Amino acid sequence: MSDLESRDLLETGGTCGGSSPSLRRPLCIIRSDTKKKRKRRSGQQRRHKAALHEGNMTKQVSGSPFLKPFFLKTPVRVVTPRQQRRHTLPASEFRNLTPQDAISVFEIEREAFVSVSGECPLTLNEVLNFLGQCPELSLGWFEEGQLVAFIIGSGWHKERLSQEAMTQHVPDTPTVHIHVLSVHRHCRQQGKGSILLWRYLQYLRCMPGLRRALLICEDFLVPFYLKAGFKEKGPSEISVSNMQFQEMEYMLNGQVYARRNSGC
Repeated sequence: MSDLESRDLLETGGTCGGSSPSLRRPLCIIRSDTKKKRKRRSGQQRRHKAALHEGNMTKQVSGSPFLKPFFLKTPVRVVTPRQQRRHTLPASEFRNLTPQDAISVFEIEREAFVSVSGECPLTLNEVLNFLGQCPELSLGWFEEGQLVAFIIGSGWHKERLSQEAMTQHVPDTPTVHIHVLSVHRHCRQQGKGSILLWRYLQYLRCMPGLRRALLICEDFLVPFYLKAGFKEKGPSEISVSNMQFQEMEYMLNGQVYARRNSGC
């Protein structure tokens, strides 16, 4: 046999006896087919063993009087666009005001007081001043991110309020001067003013060093503040545009008045 014939015989995997062309397959292909058959056979055996094990477990569970086969079904919930949350802001929130809230504060205050008395208790610059110096003495009520009611206070150091108290903040004093309480026009006649005042007074009671709160109001508002727990101190020496006021006092270390059912 020549060298060329021997090389062809080795490459085709044939024999010296002259096998048919259909049996002349390369050795690499034969080995690959053998590996595939072994993998297929081992996979079938594993599946068969798993099926036998599952059948045995089912028989055991079915035969037990306490264990019964069950299947967990996870319900698929489809959320429509209407059911999705429309916002991530809290529905109702009470927090201290900041200078960034000054515009909203002044708009509510101007609408509430100018139409009644023609004067605002605080100008926009005074609002900015108090919210910058003593934001911890303010409280705002927000619904879905919108300011609906607020209270602004400042520190005071004398027994009675004077004209200086309208624009001055004295830090580290036991007295809080409540400058203004106002509610947005769309939220009035809902009890929000009394609710906010109650929360504000309880907030002040938790602050160390504070002993009392003072404010001035017109005569028709005296019953409102008396119901909230304030006491009359008599006519105030403060006058704005020839309007006279009554001075009211609330002792923070006294008994808290009962909060009505507000639902918040």
